[in-house]
Amino acid sequence: MTKMGAKRTTPRKKINPMSAEKRRELVRERELIAKLLVKQKGKCARCSKPLGWASAKHEITFRSHGGDPTDEDNCILLCLECHMKEHGINYKGG
Repeated sequence: MTKMGAKRTTPRKKINPMSAEKRRELVRERELIAKLLVKQKGKCARCSKPLGWASAKHEITFRSHGGDPTDEDNCILLCLECHMKEHGINYKGG
């Protein structure tokens, strides 16, 4: 730790730097989630339960299969239970 006014002698280490492209993708993804929340009126696209903190953006066509993760027509918001079911995982949450 340096004293007030003292010059740092060692350069600061960058911890896990994020590329500019990755930052832009994260911003686009957050904007998409905000649009989907409005479009879906804050409800799960499958069961219509109100979406809380435990919700997920689901890609209809996965990016690994050529889907665009920032395309509004390729994404829906699901509650955690429906998202797990969508991926074939048995979920018994509260």
